[in-house]
Amino acid sequence: RFEDGSSALMQRTPSSTTDRKTFTISFWMKRGNIGTTSILFCATIDHNGAPDDTEFFDIITDGDTLSVAGYTQRWLQTTQVFRDPSAWYHIVVACDTTISSPADNRVRMYVNGSEVTDFSTRNNPAEDFLFPVNSQVKHNISSRSGWLSDGFYDGYLAEYHFIDGTALTPSSFGESGDYGEWKPKKVSGLTYGTNGFYLDFADSGNLGDDESGNGNDLTETNIAATDQMLDTPTNNFCTL
Repeated sequence: RFEDGSSALMQRTPSSTTDRKTFTISFWMKRGNIGTTSILFCATIDHNGAPDDTEFFDIITDGDTLSVAGYTQRWLQTTQVFRDPSAWYHIVVACDTTISSPADNRVRMYVNGSEVTDFSTRNNPAEDFLFPVNSQVKHNISSRSGWLSDGFYDGYLAEYHFIDGTALTPSSFGESGDYGEWKPKKVSGLTYGTNGFYLDFADSGNLGDDESGNGNDLTETNIAATDQMLDTPTNNFCTL
């Protein structure tokens, strides 16, 4: 639980620069405060002034839409809105700028197992474009990193994967249930790469513990053992 939308975050700075062209971010979110702009992932080079798009990358709730953004522009912004605070949403963002054609495949977004194709904004990065992701800069969950400290997330997160060096699809992280619902699955056989991590949030005393085998733990700020919730994507019930 990222409780108050004002101070809770997790952060890690990689010790080495790896693949800045190809990576995947997968997580489940349940929003606590709709209508806000909040950060679900951010990698930013510290900067005294405004950075360019090679120095800034984030996944954000843009009010109630969802965006993948640089500093000066949105790479993707959905027309779909995410306004149900009782629902868990599975979000996957896969980037691979080594793809020459089609350019639309360089940044792809999936929600609950299906690829999003309807965007109010789409700006494809150039072939072989270098994001700041996987460079030696702050990688944040909740809040922009670097010289900006805003956009704190308010809500729940679960099953958070960061894959260094591979662009994956939702089937690596989820599956359809008996009633056609999209649900998490027990992951296996994933290659996380040097800077990759997997947060299952199972250890209440160390919620930033990396379970990928890499030991890439994230540092928690204003997150306590009491922020480990029983409500998860596989333990979620309708309430009358």
